[in-house]
Amino acid sequence: MRILPKTAFGRIALLVGVLLLINQWVSYLTISWYVAQPSMKQLVQLLASDVKTALSMQELEIEGKMTQEVRLEILDDQRIQMVSTRMGEPKQLREARLYTVLTSQLADSLGVAEDSTEMRVEESDQIYYWVKSPQHSNVWFRIAMEPFEGFYIHPPLVYFTAILLLSLLGGWIFTKQISRPLRRLEFAAREIGRGDNPGQLKEEGLEEMVTVTRAFNQMARNVQQLEEDRTMLLAGVSHDLRTPLTRIRLSTEFMSDDEAEVREGIIRDTEDMDQIIDQFISFVRDGRDERDQVGDINALVENCVKSARLQTQDISYELGEVPPVAFKPMAMKRLVTNLIMNGLKYAGAPLRVETTMVEDKVRVSVFDQGPGIDEKEIERLFQPFSRGNSARSGGGSGLGLAIVQRIAELHRGNVRLINLEEGGLEARLEFPAKS
Repeated sequence: MRILPKTAFGRIALLVGVLLLINQWVSYLTISWYVAQPSMKQLVQLLASDVKTALSMQELEIEGKMTQEVRLEILDDQRIQMVSTRMGEPKQLREARLYTVLTSQLADSLGVAEDSTEMRVEESDQIYYWVKSPQHSNVWFRIAMEPFEGFYIHPPLVYFTAILLLSLLGGWIFTKQISRPLRRLEFAAREIGRGDNPGQLKEEGLEEMVTVTRAFNQMARNVQQLEEDRTMLLAGVSHDLRTPLTRIRLSTEFMSDDEAEVREGIIRDTEDMDQIIDQFISFVRDGRDERDQVGDINALVENCVKSARLQTQDISYELGEVPPVAFKPMAMKRLVTNLIMNGLKYAGAPLRVETTMVEDKVRVSVFDQGPGIDEKEIERLFQPFSRGNSARSGGGSGLGLAIVQRIAELHRGNVRLINLEEGGLEARLEFPAKS
């Protein structure tokens, strides 16, 4: 089980909280040793002096007066009262709070056993200290202190709360200075991973973050330049290859009928090469420059199926309830068409195309009844220029599934090839319904 939080703010907040607790504990001990205990000692000594005075006066009282329930004697302008509890403790005494620490210190100051006396504190219109007489267990002294005014909150509680809030606020401000550029870096890295250009990030904040951002911007520029060079290279090669292919195709038209077999072979080869060039161009122009449009994915799939039926009629489709979604029309059409044509090429008819909603994702599936694919080969087939064993003897450049995967990633989705238990293969596209 993970104890430490994963986020930077969580870890900084935890560190600040631990240091704050240690600091407050040290502060509490310091205040207790140098402030609270001396003040408490002075208070106990004052109360002990008053109790000793009251005990001296008590010895002068007549025993008959001690039997009364109410006050027996008022000393020092009503500041000290003697109360008998033979008939029961008064309400003020019952509601007073017992303090064992003060009781122990008072017993030491009076020089008596701790169990022979007791101290309680009453908080009403004033603060009253109730002290049980060490000589008579049914006699209590009620000693008044300064008036108690206002709502009382323990000072350490206010202090600890204020320091905690200020520390968390400071940690939040500090962490935000770190997390904000990190989030921008995360977003930009995802954009580069999808092949998009996130632009130059602002180089601001802490010195370390500025250094990291500057290095990231340089990397993004290098990746962008590499992508542009690759696009130009493939486009140039594709363009230059089409010219000799066109001349070869025209030359075959002038061949005699005696060389018909050779002519047909040359024509097939040139068509295969032309198809490979088209795949190169499709791989380069994967649709990332095309804008998203909200449309009906079912209508697009239906059009792709109808186009494929020009080759074979044995293609069925079942369209589920799919809401309008945002997608790149030309790129998505190329993706679905590639999946259908890939099934026809390597598995043959019949094919079945289905659309449905799975949770919050759109799913487009192409089912065939072919022999399937070795599980170890599936991941490799999505790499550029990779072909399965069953496809090695045929034409193509091995870019079909790589193009499909790139277009799916543009839509924040993925494509999987799944071997079915009953036989055949499912080519499954899934992408979020909401952008």
